[in-house]
Amino acid sequence: MTPAISMLKKAGTANILSDRITMEYVLEKLSKGFPKIYQSQNGVNPFVGQQTMKLGTESSALLISTELSVFIAASQFSITCLSDLWDSKEGIYQYGTRGKGEWNINEPIVSLIGGSAQNWLVKSIPADAVGGGFTRRVNFVLATERGTAPTTKVPLCGKDALIEDLRHISTVRGQFVLTPAALQLLKDYYESCDADDFDDEASAVYKASKWANAGKLAEIISISRDDNLVITEQDFQLAIDKIEEVARDLKIVFRSVGESDLAGASEKVIHFLEVRGFASRAEIMAHNWRHFTSNQLDVIIATFREAGMLQEKFVGNKTLYMWTGDKKP
Repeated sequence: MTPAISMLKKAGTANILSDRITMEYVLEKLSKGFPKIYQSQNGVNPFVGQQTMKLGTESSALLISTELSVFIAASQFSITCLSDLWDSKEGIYQYGTRGKGEWNINEPIVSLIGGSAQNWLVKSIPADAVGGGFTRRVNFVLATERGTAPTTKVPLCGKDALIEDLRHISTVRGQFVLTPAALQLLKDYYESCDADDFDDEASAVYKASKWANAGKLAEIISISRDDNLVITEQDFQLAIDKIEEVARDLKIVFRSVGESDLAGASEKVIHFLEVRGFASRAEIMAHNWRHFTSNQLDVIIATFREAGMLQEKFVGNKTLYMWTGDKKP
């Protein structure tokens, strides 16, 4: 996140709200608005030949939270507000709180980049929000492995070129269009985005919006290539592939969410087995005794075994378990 955020800030093309923000602060800033500025690629206003020209205000902002779970949990209406703001409805958006009164925001456009440990994120999002509109609007990208350190430094000129690209992209005006092949791909993908009766809560609601998320990503892919605002079949297929990766990861991100009292404890067992591979019951218990009792572990193992989510092997008089649940179709 850090390199991308650094370039975004240096480009100066977005109204960025970051550093321990709260939902109340976001609403207040959006209600006041930001100066609306047009800037051409060479820094000269394309309309009047001046460096910049302020044309009223706008209520668009990029929210950055390196500790997303803290931001979400700081206010009881953070998730509700974010879900409403992301809809980007035309006209005045009104929101009121008991302590701060009412905010009137003109045509808000809000995006969010956030990071969080998986356990903290799940704890900060209520179970009803997981099965509601919040997860439908968010692309959760799961990092399961630590990235390798670069062997060479990225040339400064490369970063500068990316920053100039961002500045140029901010000057492009117009509406995206799809090629006939891309439009057909969109129609086919839309028809396929139906939830299965046995999908988990997060996957079920996200499936309904996969086509829309793919469309937004396809726009980003197109504008990163050139200025013609045309989405090709290749653009949309790449967007679909990335959205499908998110959909698969979503099952892992929120797999500890459920109506069972042992949902959180079950996640602890799954994570331990993923890290260790094969492990005995005693090893599982020794590393997780703070989170569940011996009897509860017996119930969890029996549940996984009956569901066909564990592989067992016997070494002497010891039974070893390996998690296979996420490998099931």
